[in-house]
Amino acid sequence: MISTRITRATLPLLLFVVTVLILSSSGVAAVPADSDGRPIPNVTVWDDLDQKASLRQLLQAAGSGPVIVLPIYTHCSLSCPVLTRKLKQETALLGNNPPYRVLLFSFDPLESAQSLRTFRESEQLPAKWILVRTQDAGILQFSDFFHYSILTEGRVLVHPNELFLLEHDLRWRATLVDVSWEATELQRWMGRIESPGVSGWIAMHPDKLAWIGLGGLSFGLAVMLSWLVWRKPSGQSATA
Repeated sequence: MISTRITRATLPLLLFVVTVLILSSSGVAAVPADSDGRPIPNVTVWDDLDQKASLRQLLQAAGSGPVIVLPIYTHCSLSCPVLTRKLKQETALLGNNPPYRVLLFSFDPLESAQSLRTFRESEQLPAKWILVRTQDAGILQFSDFFHYSILTEGRVLVHPNELFLLEHDLRWRATLVDVSWEATELQRWMGRIESPGVSGWIAMHPDKLAWIGLGGLSFGLAVMLSWLVWRKPSGQSATA
């Protein structure tokens, strides 16, 4: 009887923990942002027309909705063109509903307006995509904000294959890794960061959910142990 009561009491908590694990492990190509909630750094940037602006001002003028941020450098011959083409291919399947913005941010301090223009032309980037460069201080702020490691080997810049999703107020909410994601996953995560709901909140906060589940399970076990300690023996009323 005792084991049956314990099983019934713990069942909701166990189901909760299992649900958390399932939801937090789905979509392995995307992970929640490791962020303190600040907006993207407002660094000074220059676009491919060599026009100077602050990054936030440029993004705000580009429209509404979430922002897809892809770090690149234009003379990269390996992953940068692959990631750019992947992003162009998958966003073409989305259209523009709901609206979103795309930012390609060069982390090469030797980048120029001409090299950006050449990259835009060679990759046939959509006209609405924002393509910018910055100086050393701006690159450092950008890489620190996204925990984005850049190693220099001569003129080769070694970097992660990642792109970042910002919500409409420019706060980092998720990261897509490599090219294992598809348009449906990109669209799902853009929806989550704008209108998360319960399932979206769980997907973006697996660490918090794990602690909530552990706390709930501990509380339930404590209640059951207290009941076992303080309950009256089953034969007490009969002997009295």
